[in-house]
Amino acid sequence: MNYADSDSDHKGRAQRALRAMFRRAWKKMKPPPRLSIAAWTVKYRVLSNEESSLRGRFSWNVSPALRGIAEVANHHATRKVVVQKSAQVGYTAGIVCNVIGYHIHYKPSVIVAAFPRAQAAKDFASEKLDPMIRACAVLRSRINLKSRADGNSMLRKRFPGGLAKLVGTNSPSDVKSTSARVVIVEEPDDAATDVRGQGNSIKLLEERVKTYADHLILIGGTPTAKDASAVEAEMRKTDKRYFHVPCHSCGETHVLAWENVTIPEPEDGAVREIYGRHQHEQAFYTCPHCGTVWTDDERIANLRRAEACGGGWVATADSAIPGFYLNELLSTFDESRIPVLARKYLEAKDKLDRGDPNDMIAFWNSTLGITWEYRGELPEEDVLRARAEKYDEWTCPMGALEVHATVDVQHDRLAVTVWAFGRGEEMWLVYWGELYAPTVVAHAGAWIELEQLLDKRIRHATGAALRIKAVGIDCSDGQTSDATYAFVRKHHKADRPVLALKGASDAVGKVEIWTPPKKVDPNNRSTKAARHGVSVGIVGTAKAKDLILGWSENAGRVRLEGNGPGRMHWYEGVRDDFYEQLLSEIKIPSRNNPARREWKPRTDRRNEALDCTVYAVYLYRAMRLHLRRPAQWDLAEHAVRQAPLLLEGDDAVFAPSAPAVPMQTSALQASDAVVQAPASAPVPPAKKVQPTPNSDSSSDDALFAPIRFY
Repeated sequence: MNYADSDSDHKGRAQRALRAMFRRAWKKMKPPPRLSIAAWTVKYRVLSNEESSLRGRFSWNVSPALRGIAEVANHHATRKVVVQKSAQVGYTAGIVCNVIGYHIHYKPSVIVAAFPRAQAAKDFASEKLDPMIRACAVLRSRINLKSRADGNSMLRKRFPGGLAKLVGTNSPSDVKSTSARVVIVEEPDDAATDVRGQGNSIKLLEERVKTYADHLILIGGTPTAKDASAVEAEMRKTDKRYFHVPCHSCGETHVLAWENVTIPEPEDGAVREIYGRHQHEQAFYTCPHCGTVWTDDERIANLRRAEACGGGWVATADSAIPGFYLNELLSTFDESRIPVLARKYLEAKDKLDRGDPNDMIAFWNSTLGITWEYRGELPEEDVLRARAEKYDEWTCPMGALEVHATVDVQHDRLAVTVWAFGRGEEMWLVYWGELYAPTVVAHAGAWIELEQLLDKRIRHATGAALRIKAVGIDCSDGQTSDATYAFVRKHHKADRPVLALKGASDAVGKVEIWTPPKKVDPNNRSTKAARHGVSVGIVGTAKAKDLILGWSENAGRVRLEGNGPGRMHWYEGVRDDFYEQLLSEIKIPSRNNPARREWKPRTDRRNEALDCTVYAVYLYRAMRLHLRRPAQWDLAEHAVRQAPLLLEGDDAVFAPSAPAVPMQTSALQASDAVVQAPASAPVPPAKKVQPTPNSDSSSDDALFAPIRFY
């Protein structure tokens, strides 16, 4: 045996084994190749028949416009991406799922994906996320869907280096508890606008990324009503990109638009129910530059070659935030072919012509990806501004007989309205302003200023000095409710009730404006209000807004002009934002039930003035002014007319006029004494009112005494 040869073979095998070991180690240690989300998707993403009818390797040819969004989403300078989209464009599978998959496998991160409700998050997990994990080997190797170790569940997936958490936007703990590098918001128009008094859920979610310099926020969804759409509001902040598609005939590019769709209507065609003479089966798309008719196959081919032929995404505004508009004309799916869309349009138009706009609204939102504008349902701000009347702030014109104050509580200020009421619920705005100081701590900050404001006396046109007779304060915010309850307990008096108020969880108007508050049970103080010994008045806000604003033509008290029952008046010097805030909400069909309308705030508008006015309508009923008889109003008017005689010569009561309080200025900078009324026509002599012989004064006093809340 040749021992030299044997030793040489042994050394050779050892060297080969060592080289193989180093190769394996280097393969594990070397950084992965640089991949964008779009490239990662092509390399690793597999579609299963659980999540798509297009089983197999993912291809951007199915949704050509989405590739550009995916490329931008992980650009080094991108921190936020917004997509306003229609349905049937592949956004959830092509963007949301791929962003999550990329940050599980290639760039492990903490991911929070937020859905309108927890059930929607569960549906996404079972229908999209879990099938994707099972189908993609690189994801399957990192997440064991069968294991419940480390707290894994349907809505919580742990993997090496990160966590994917699916949440509903209506839970404060879900939207506030986890810091994340990636935050995804699905269908922002359906997201909670106020998470149990703690603020807008989208804003709360955006706070989760502050600790990550390289974070990504992805917001995408279908729009709803103009000026009330959250995704529309987000798009206003972006560079507003549109996908340009070249014509195969002339080569010019344009944005695919519904106005370029033609539905033939031959004069000699057969008349069909719903469609008339329109032949939706023959509908076609036309190039706006050269007039060439496109077949659906040509439209799809043009979409797929757009980026290679001078088309693709083009920004139309200057912003660091990329925003993308997607409509169903950019889809390649069979149900998005032009004849199918034409049929949907004609069916929606037929219903619209019959007085039912819901299907047309759905077509506008879900097919064209644009907002629906509700017209003629609220007056314009300028119309209300032109109706302002010539009386000063902190004064009451003739007809106003009782004054109430209402307060909306924010963390950094108190918004205050003072309304004077007369017969038939006619109301005059006496003051609108804000007290800027912290509100979380009781008996401090803005609460001290509020005490002084409520002690002000208001000059009546007769010369009388009126006091504020009732106060309603919002207590819906859990962070400020302790301070509110403390103020209520301290200042509630028999001759001036101070009430804690909260809006009902009712968007459609089933709850009455006023219902008797529940008394505090000393043996069961399970709520925060009860522990403070306070009863909370539940306000039927939807019904009150129906009364104040209305939502059909000619409805709503804000439209009523002149003097008389139900009229609303405001003074010329009122802060200009009063009009915008009073008209800050619109009533639109519910996304979940289009046959039902619900009040929604207009985006980018504050609504404190409207909330305070709603509380004022509630107070009018809580003080039983709506039940007063004419004789009792006569007595109230007589008391006001007689007041100047009783106070004549009392210099401490009246003081010279103070200027109107400017925006964001404390009301306490104005005079704390009574403000002079404007010059007006001579006041007629007071007419002494005698009780009628048949009236029962004692029973009337009992009937019309204010409601007792404690």
